[in-house]
Amino acid sequence: MKILVLGASSTIGSSIVKSFAKDNKLFLLSTKREKLETLKKEALALECQSTKIVEADLQSPIIVTNLISESIDMIINVACASSSLKNYNIEHHRHQYYTAVDLSSPLVILEHFLKEKSKQGENTQLYYIFINTILSKIKSPDYSIYYSYKILQQEYMSGFQRKYGDILKSINVIVGTQIDRTKETKKTIDLANRIKLAIKRNESEFIFGFEGK
Repeated sequence: MKILVLGASSTIGSSIVKSFAKDNKLFLLSTKREKLETLKKEALALECQSTKIVEADLQSPIIVTNLISESIDMIINVACASSSLKNYNIEHHRHQYYTAVDLSSPLVILEHFLKEKSKQGENTQLYYIFINTILSKIKSPDYSIYYSYKILQQEYMSGFQRKYGDILKSINVIVGTQIDRTKETKKTIDLANRIKLAIKRNESEFIFGFEGK
């Protein structure tokens, strides 16, 4: 399986890469090349078929064919710019950055590969694993920008689902526990393994942890 991980250099992304490495072809997208180089070595040591580093910034206009020329079977979206953003500290000149990373660029990438899959016939699928926090379900006053981006992205995904039918298999992952953003932990490893289980069970959504943020 060919798997694209958006935000691969994050703590969750790193655990996901390692969990999905064996027997798969991985495409690791992030702006942090040094971390991706280390992660690539770790993935290959775990019997990954191949690993390609995709050094790209989701805030910039995305031309997918310039980044990846192959078809993709699964996209795991860990990229997020607004998870710690409060309503009072948004800067108006950065709104395009948040919009691109949290909304438009992942959708551009998803739609590109959905179009590619649709050309391959009915018996093909593209998995889209969309990782949120519990705040994506709670319209908190301080996090309503984050909430709005995530809800809007899910609405667009519903539109893709209607258009592409069974080709798109999406899983909404809601993280309801605090995740350390500085290092991988047992939680990030358990989350990666839980995603694999959700794919096996054909789930459309699950909550990982119930502590809140």
